[in-house]
Amino acid sequence: MRGFGSVLFASLLTLFLQKMTSSAVAADLRIYETYHLHVTNDKMYIEPLDADVNEVLVIDRVTQETSFQIPGILPAPGAAEVKIVFGILGRIHLIGGWYLVVVTGRERVGDVRGHTIWKLTSAELFPYTKNLLFLNAKQLEYNAVYKSMIETVLRTPGMYFSSSFDLTHSFQRLAMISDPQVLRDSLFRRADRRFVWNRHLLLNFTASSSENLSRYLLPLVQGFVGIQKMNIHNNDVEYVIISRRSTWRAGVRLYTRGIDQTGAVANYVESEAVLIYRGQLVSYVQSRGSAPIYWSQRPDLTYLPKPRVNVEHDHLQALQAHFQEQIVLYGDQTVVVLVNHRGREEIVGAVVRDAIKLSGHPNITFVAFDFHAQTKNMKWERLSILMDQIEPERLKQGFFVKPAPGEQLRQVQNGIFRTSCMDCLDRTNVVQGMIAKRALTDQLRFFGLFGPEEKLDDDPTSLSTFRNIWADNGDVISTQYAGTGALKSDFTRFGRRNYYGVARDGINSAQRWVKNNFMDGFRQDAIDLFLGNYIVETEEGATKPCPLASHRGFFWNTLLVFDLFAAAMGALCVLYPAETDFTTRLSWFAIWFGAFVVTTGVIHKNGLQYVDRPRLVPR
Repeated sequence: MRGFGSVLFASLLTLFLQKMTSSAVAADLRIYETYHLHVTNDKMYIEPLDADVNEVLVIDRVTQETSFQIPGILPAPGAAEVKIVFGILGRIHLIGGWYLVVVTGRERVGDVRGHTIWKLTSAELFPYTKNLLFLNAKQLEYNAVYKSMIETVLRTPGMYFSSSFDLTHSFQRLAMISDPQVLRDSLFRRADRRFVWNRHLLLNFTASSSENLSRYLLPLVQGFVGIQKMNIHNNDVEYVIISRRSTWRAGVRLYTRGIDQTGAVANYVESEAVLIYRGQLVSYVQSRGSAPIYWSQRPDLTYLPKPRVNVEHDHLQALQAHFQEQIVLYGDQTVVVLVNHRGREEIVGAVVRDAIKLSGHPNITFVAFDFHAQTKNMKWERLSILMDQIEPERLKQGFFVKPAPGEQLRQVQNGIFRTSCMDCLDRTNVVQGMIAKRALTDQLRFFGLFGPEEKLDDDPTSLSTFRNIWADNGDVISTQYAGTGALKSDFTRFGRRNYYGVARDGINSAQRWVKNNFMDGFRQDAIDLFLGNYIVETEEGATKPCPLASHRGFFWNTLLVFDLFAAAMGALCVLYPAETDFTTRLSWFAIWFGAFVVTTGVIHKNGLQYVDRPRLVPR
C-alpha cells in the first residue's frame, strides 16, 4: 500500500483510533511500576516506589474519594497493613461496596525494545468498607460469589501488562497514527478499547477523583505474549508473538458464538508476530474470530451440540458492519473458513459464504477448506494444498517494516488473513502457525539472513523454537475460551501428528465437555461482571432479587438425586451381595439399573435443565 492508498489508510485508521481511544491531556507515558499499599481503618495509601516521586494517592474508605497528598502523611510503622503491589487495575462495585483491585504477583516474560512485559500471576481485592456486618446472610453469600468471579477472571492464564509499552496496539497501527497527541497520551487513554480487559475497572477508579491519575492506570491485556531468541547463521534475532483477545462479545466457548448487531464477533484475537534484528523490526498480523453471522451452539449435555443459525436476524447487515471495521483496521480481508463441508458444521460455512457473496465487497476474498476431510487418516501433508492456494494473497499482503526515527513508512502490511473454524481454536491454530512460518521465512530473507531458496526447515533449532512458541500461543488462547489446551497442538509443536497427540486430544475433549456443561455458566458470568456487562446493585439479596439465586425446579433436582441413588443401589447389588440367592440379587440389580437408565435418558433429553447456564446477562 503506497502513495495515495497508504495516506488514505492512515487517515482512516487515525479517525478510527480517535473513536477507539479517549481524548485527554498529554501525560507521561510511563506508569508507576511498584507501590506500597498501606491499609488503615479509615484510608488506603498508594505510595509509588519509583525514583523521584513525591506524591501519595489516598483513598478515603468512608467517603470513597481519591486525592493526592505528600508522602509525609503516611501512617506510622505498625499502624497499617502494608502490601507491596505492582499495579493498580481499578475498582469494582459488589454488594459489599467498592473493592480496590491490585496486582500482587507478576512474572517477567521478557523485554521488547527495552520495555519489560509482565505476566499477571496474582491479584487481590481490598474492600473499601471496614466490614460486611450490614449485609444479611444471603447477601454475604452472593457477595462472596461475585468476588470469586472477579478472582476467577484474574486467575485466567494469559493476562499481561507493561508500565511503559503499549500492548494493545500493533506496531503498524502505532506507526500509522498521524495525530501526535495520541502518541503522547498515557497508555490507558490511548489504548485500543477492544483489548483493555480492565477498562471498566479503571473507569470506575478514575470516576472517584478529579485528579489526573494517568500514571496509576495499568491496562491489562488477555491473550498471549511469547519472546524467544533465535540464532540464524551466528546472528541473534528475537521472535515475539503478541496475541490480543477482544473484550467485545467476550465469553466462553459454547455460550458465546457468532456476531452481534454491532459487528463484534466471539473469540476475536489479533496475533502479531514480530522479528527484531540489530534494532530493526518487522511484523506480521493475523486475526481469528467466530463465523460473522448469527449462530449459537448451547451446551445440552451432548458431546457436540447442534449449531443453530438464526434465520430471523439480518446476517448481511452484521457481517458488513464487522468487515467494514476490519478493513479500516487491517486492509483487505482473506477469510479462511476451515469448517466441515458436510454434516452439522456445513450450514455455518455456507451462510458465511453466501453472506460474503451477497455483500459483493471487493476487499473480501473467501476461501473454504474442509480441514478434517483433507487431513483424514493422518494425511496432514495435504494442508499444503491450502497453503499453496492462499500464497498469492500472502505475498500481496507483505509485512510491516518499522521505519527508523525520522524515516517515512516504506512498507506496510496490506491485508490480513482472518481464519476461523467452529471454535477458532484447534484447526485455526494449525493454519495460523503455517502461515506465520512462511511470513517469517520472507522476513529472514528481507534481513539477508536467509538466501532466496533457504527455508526455516533448514535450521532445526530455530524451527523448534518457532513451533513451540506458536504451540504455546495456541494452548493459552484455547484455555481462555474453551477451558483446556488446544487440540492438534502436536502438529503445531512438532510438525507432525502422532498417536500420543491423538490420545491427549481425547483427554482434552473430555475435559472440555465437563467444563463447558458444568462450569462455563459461572465463567461467562465472571467475564460479564469483570467487563462491566452486568452492574451489581447493593440491594441485591435484600430488597431486590439477585440473579445468582438457583432457578432449577424441585422436580429436576429430585430426578437427579434419584438417578444418582439408583446408580448407587445398582452398584451395591453387585459389589456387596447380601445373603439372598443370585436370582434375587440379579432381579434387584435389573430394577435399579433400569431405573437408572430411564432417569438418565430423561435427564439427557432435558440437558438444558442441568447445564451450568449464565445468570447475569441473558444469552
